Amino acid sequence: MRPTANDFSFNLFGFPTSIQPFFWLIAGLITAIHLGPIEDMPVWIAKLLVGMTGVLLSILVHELGHAFSFRHLFQTPCAIVLHGFGGAAVPLEHYQRGYGFQGAAANCFLAFSGPLAGFMLAFTMLILLQMLQPENTSLMHDFFAWTAVISIVWGIFNLLPIYPMDGGHIAREVFVYAAPTHGIRISLLFSMGLAVLLAVLALRYGQIIIVILFAYFAYMNYQEMSVRAFRR
Repeated sequence: MRPTANDFSFNLFGFPTSIQPFFWLIAGLITAIHLGPIEDMPVWIAKLLVGMTGVLLSILVHELGHAFSFRHLFQTPCAIVLHGFGGAAVPLEHYQRGYGFQGAAANCFLAFSGPLAGFMLAFTMLILLQMLQPENTSLMHDFFAWTAVISIVWGIFNLLPIYPMDGGHIAREVFVYAAPTHGIRISLLFSMGLAVLLAVLALRYGQIIIVILFAYFAYMNYQEMSVRAFRR
């Protein structure tokens, strides 16, 4: 995932960062679904903007977790791109992934560092939320609560062992360490099977967006498995 000419770009902690237009659309859609029907338009719009800011902060902190791991674990510069499906920390040069147990552990931590950063943000938001008065229903209260929810949900979702999510990267490292010759193929089969299963479950409960997402992940795994088989 590379930056485009229409992105909003800036530098954050030394990382070139870009936010693509589709990110704002998805952030607005997620927040609007959470808010529900419009009763008071000005208040609803204010809550929408606050909610979108919470989504932005959550995803950005998640990707910063990966970016700092790239910088300190692999001495590799990277860029951050926020897009419609979330975000990505993109290495700007080739890096040595490492081998054996040490290499697998480093790569597992690289994958886990994003959710970890998000959980730390959620913990911070919950502490700030507790510092407010119990009867407080301000936009600040909404921001703290919504940011915590998004950070926790996004972190847990990303830890599902489905490639290319963070949990999928962790599962791949484990499979490759346990079975170096066939580990990637096994991880792709496992990831594809789980994605299909979750898509079927989501269909049963009428969650069409989730169905499409997991079906897309299953297709991505099938496509990579086909490409690897073709290259043999």
